[in-house]
Amino acid sequence: VLFEAINLIIHNDSEPNLLVRACNQLGQFLSNRETNLRYLALESMCNLATSDFSHEAVKKHKEVIILSMKMEKDVSVRQQAVDLLYAMCDKTNAEEIVQEMLNYLETADYSIRE
Repeated sequence: VLFEAINLIIHNDSEPNLLVRACNQLGQFLSNRETNLRYLALESMCNLATSDFSHEAVKKHKEVIILSMKMEKDVSVRQQAVDLLYAMCDKTNAEEIVQEMLNYLETADYSIRE
């Protein structure tokens, strides 16, 4: 139910405060023990990264997202982290994100390299 509420907030894309709060809640899920919650959080943050109101809030979780890309056991969660890093990349963080991705892709699963 919580993820549906967050998706509704993202879809409306009109209340900056709600978007930032949703992003902060999703950021807490990135460290959860449940793989499905981490995946859903990354997926929802991907949608948030496209909003002008919440793009900066998503970027605050960059380090945890990079760790998810590198350390996550589940390949689908790692792929979602790569997708999110791509979505949140802009001129302020492009150099760091591209370097992290290039380093990661040297050892990444074939399915992610595609």
